[in-house]
Amino acid sequence: MATNANPYHSQDIVVWPDGGWATLEEVRLGEFAHRSDDYEIVRLEDGDRLRALGLAEQLDIRS
Repeated sequence: MATNANPYHSQDIVVWPDGGWATLEEVRLGEFAHRSDDYEIVRLEDGDRLRALGLAEQLDIRS
């Protein structure tokens, strides 16, 4: 049975299809309960994906 050796971190980014985003911690705390559960979780260190989503600059990701 495979296990996820690298669970998501509270500062990873949740991105909804409409481009809205929040940290996973904010979502877990219920601050976005009004939003759908149709989202992608992007690891904060995945700069390429965050750039592709147009979020790298907002998150001050440079590399």
